[in-house]
Amino acid sequence: MTRLPDAQRRHVGGIRVTALSDGPLPLGHDNLQGIERADYGRILRDRHADPETWRSGLNAFVVETGDRTILVDAGVAGNMGPETGRVMANLGAAGFAPDDIDTVYVTHMHADHVAGLLADGEAAFPRATLRVHAADRAHFEGSDDTATAVLSTYGDRVETFEGETDIAPGLRSLPLPGHTPGHSGLEIADGDQTLLIWTDIVHIAPVQLARPDVGTGFDVDIDQARDTRARMLDRVSADRTLIAGSHIGFPGIGWIERAAEGFAFVPARYTHDT
Repeated sequence: MTRLPDAQRRHVGGIRVTALSDGPLPLGHDNLQGIERADYGRILRDRHADPETWRSGLNAFVVETGDRTILVDAGVAGNMGPETGRVMANLGAAGFAPDDIDTVYVTHMHADHVAGLLADGEAAFPRATLRVHAADRAHFEGSDDTATAVLSTYGDRVETFEGETDIAPGLRSLPLPGHTPGHSGLEIADGDQTLLIWTDIVHIAPVQLARPDVGTGFDVDIDQARDTRARMLDRVSADRTLIAGSHIGFPGIGWIERAAEGFAFVPARYTHDT
């Protein structure tokens, strides 16, 4: 049976953002730290989810601004189960070829975000420059096989950045440290419209929004990641900032609101954008 593509578009002013699913990610209680299994199950059940079958999202994004076409992360290339690795197919279904991508903005160098940058040991995006935070390059290069292979393959097409840096017209990096040393979001703004790709602020959204103190075993600095998550939840809920998450069910775009227990995600309506 032919799969339907998982791609959805919306505009931020004149900037076009296309969300691409890489497939469902098999994460669960064992990946979290700071919550008992019973409480984990209760939170999911309260939000109409089955804790025994829960799967997180894994999303990437294409941003078209001016004459630039920028891919934000590239997925896990099928390395986390047979249902993952859909970014490239969904990229094609959305009308993009690998050569169309001039820049890949790497939010951080965990394998579920960078493994898709390689195809049969070669660069999957032969024309693209990689923008990688300097702290993540320093942390992962030589100590992580996937990250090291990506950096080596792209070679002199890897450009590092630090802090808040202009990436392209209307696109600016936002430091969100803790999950990794260089973990960075991407602020997209045009006119009075804004979208923040906050990448891995949460991994199991219903649980970590209800309980922002809950961290993951993937966090390089779990305390700093907790502080960053708390700060961002306060900020985006107060400012009513539209956010996009890497690990929120596809397309992962919506708003964060305060709730009786912590925070809650309110999905954005489908816009029928082209």
